[in-house]
Amino acid sequence: MSKKRRHNRRPAIQQPQAQAEKKSNYLSSLLVPQEISIHAKSINDYKIAVALALDNSNPDRSPLAALYDNLLLDNHVASVIDSRILYSQRSPFKIIDDKGNENEELSWLLERSWFEELIRLVLFSKFQGTTLLELYETNAEGELATTTEIPQSHFNATKGLILKEPGATNGWQYKEGIFKNYYVQIGKDRDLGILERLAPMILAKKIGWGAWMDFIDKYGVPPLFIITDREDNSRLQQLYSSAMAFKSNSFLIGRGNEKFEVGSTHTGNSKDTFDVFIERANDEISKRILGGSSLTDQKTFVGSAQIQYRLAEDRYNADKIFFKNIFNSFIRPRLINLSPIYAPLQNHYFEWDNSEVRTADGVADLVVKLSQAGYVPDPEFVEQETGIKLLGLKENAIVKPQPEAEKKK
Repeated sequence: MSKKRRHNRRPAIQQPQAQAEKKSNYLSSLLVPQEISIHAKSINDYKIAVALALDNSNPDRSPLAALYDNLLLDNHVASVIDSRILYSQRSPFKIIDDKGNENEELSWLLERSWFEELIRLVLFSKFQGTTLLELYETNAEGELATTTEIPQSHFNATKGLILKEPGATNGWQYKEGIFKNYYVQIGKDRDLGILERLAPMILAKKIGWGAWMDFIDKYGVPPLFIITDREDNSRLQQLYSSAMAFKSNSFLIGRGNEKFEVGSTHTGNSKDTFDVFIERANDEISKRILGGSSLTDQKTFVGSAQIQYRLAEDRYNADKIFFKNIFNSFIRPRLINLSPIYAPLQNHYFEWDNSEVRTADGVADLVVKLSQAGYVPDPEFVEQETGIKLLGLKENAIVKPQPEAEKKK
């Protein structure tokens, strides 16, 4: 089937109420972008955003999406979320048939940028809640060109509508009709994600940062005291101007009995007060996302880190199972419908490749242990696994062949 006919099979996009002013192959190009707000968010903003997102008659996620963008400016939050998602993104996978045999050609079809983005968006839905993906645009070879996310402010999950503008009451149906096969919703209609539960803690942490900055601005720079016996306004104005320029000039010139003194900075445990609060907030965030804080604590012990990794690994594995189910149940059918190049997926399934990968260092350690136990590893195997060419044995090396009985055993 030619590329032209394949595209003609897709539905012509219409405006919600009238013919579209411009022709396009996908709805995301028809959306009116929302202005990005960089204003600080408060607990009151959080309450309003949640209330609007869960409104029964006409839910609006625009304020919630803006709030989440603001929360992700926190480096610790962004880092621990990346830790969850990157684990799956760097995990090996394969496409298998009903018997569990890998089809390497189909596996190779998923080694694309759109698939990396697909993993990120599917797993990020656990944090931002209901997510809508567009799988529509193909390249000249018939492969999916990109995975596009419909902004949360531009769809109404309760009504199943993609909205041209945030807050609109009508739009394009994506759960049924002609667009059903090109859009996939991840998560339930009213799912707000983990960030909704973390928002009060993150906002409190931001307030702590702001209080620390105010403290530094007020007490971080030593005060300057000027004592003079002059009472005329002209001299007082000169001293005032000199004091204002003191930071940049680093010196003052006085007259008569005038004195200039630099006060001491505020001392005490004020720094610890702010620092401990922020560390506590980071620990709570890590526990919610990774199951503990040992993996993000630079002073943690080895034993604690190992226990923490096992807790985090449960979440990593749950993420992988979640993505596998989403792909096989929702993504795979849409790829098959999208282009003939994905037709072989009809009888194949996505699976994570959990087979153990031997590293060169691991093989070398294994060889040493076997040699110490009296065994002689196969030189060809060692060369193949480590890439080290073995020229032979040392002159003082003694190789004791195993008795026939032990070999059979």
